[in-house]
Amino acid sequence: MKRVLTALILIPAIVYIVQFAPAFVCIALIFLVMLLALQEYLSLVDVPVTFRIVSSLIAAIATLIHLWPQFSLVMLLGVVLLLTLALFPSLEMAAAFHAAISGFFGAIYVGGLMGFLIAIRIWNGGEDFLMMLLLIIWAGDSFAYFAGKSFGRHKLSPTVSPNKTWEGAVAGFVFGIAAAIICKFTFIPELELVNAIGLGAVVGIAGQIGDLCESIVKRAAKVKDSGGIIPGHGGMLDRVDSLLFGAPAMYYYLSFFS
Repeated sequence: MKRVLTALILIPAIVYIVQFAPAFVCIALIFLVMLLALQEYLSLVDVPVTFRIVSSLIAAIATLIHLWPQFSLVMLLGVVLLLTLALFPSLEMAAAFHAAISGFFGAIYVGGLMGFLIAIRIWNGGEDFLMMLLLIIWAGDSFAYFAGKSFGRHKLSPTVSPNKTWEGAVAGFVFGIAAAIICKFTFIPELELVNAIGLGAVVGIAGQIGDLCESIVKRAAKVKDSGGIIPGHGGMLDRVDSLLFGAPAMYYYLSFFS
């Protein structure tokens, strides 16, 4: 019940911000979500405070780099600073190296990939495609969950995520495509049907891979959820893991095929 109530509150707010609020409000929300998800990741991999600060700086730049490409130089300097911290460790050398590498990976994994949400939003008509992305991911996640619980018999990746099944994955894939087709016939009429199906398929597959990849991090950290910030839904990273892979998949599909 808590899961449903949270969704009933958050989903209308997200839809309003994506579809009707000024672009800077949506970008600010993406940026805030990125920072929260990144801190959960850095906590899971046990990165010390100094490395967290620099990692957050790199992630912030990576997220906003689609707005100001010149940030690429600043991001490079941030990477150099992060690795330089390992030369003067208050930690044992192996732990300092682990912190530097984990911090850099987190900055790119969370910050860099979240930046594709901004890249989609700032396109002409980007609010519609960003909404489409969310609907594909939400439909895929929801139907994969319910189908897996109801009909799941064959484990998808038992060592990484024991509860996920092939039946759930197929249901998520099919209903992700269905959501994309509905978007085409409701609010993106200019999108060709073949591209709607292509987007549903590509984003659906990428989203499920993103979900499994975050499960690897949680499995290594021996936790069920990345955090508890969203009642009934776990942490922020749990909620955006599919988007981290789904957003670049949509961005490049639109860049090459539409």
